[in-house]
Amino acid sequence: MDKEKIKVFHHSMTRRKYLYDFRKKNQYTMFQVSEMIEMSRNYYEMIEKGRKGQRLSLKTAYKLATLLSIDLKDLYDLEEQYLEEQLHD
Repeated sequence: MDKEKIKVFHHSMTRRKYLYDFRKKNQYTMFQVSEMIEMSRNYYEMIEKGRKGQRLSLKTAYKLATLLSIDLKDLYDLEEQYLEEQLHD
C-alpha cells in the first residue's frame, strides 16, 4: 500500500464520524459550525478529523450538541465510543 493510501485510510479511522454525520445531516459546512460555536475553522476541522484526539471539553460538547440537535449525553456517549476505538487502533 502506498503512503497516500495509508494516509487516507488512517484519517478515515481517526475521524469523528459522528460529528461529520450530524454536521451533514444539518447541512452545515465546517466553516458554518466553527462560526456558530465560536471556534476557528482550523481548530474545528482538527477536532472533526481526529487531529485533536483528546476528549471534547464540556463547553465544546455543549455547543456542538445544541447546534447539531444532539442530546448532550448522546454526544458524550458517541465521544466515549470514538475515544475507545482510538485506543484499540
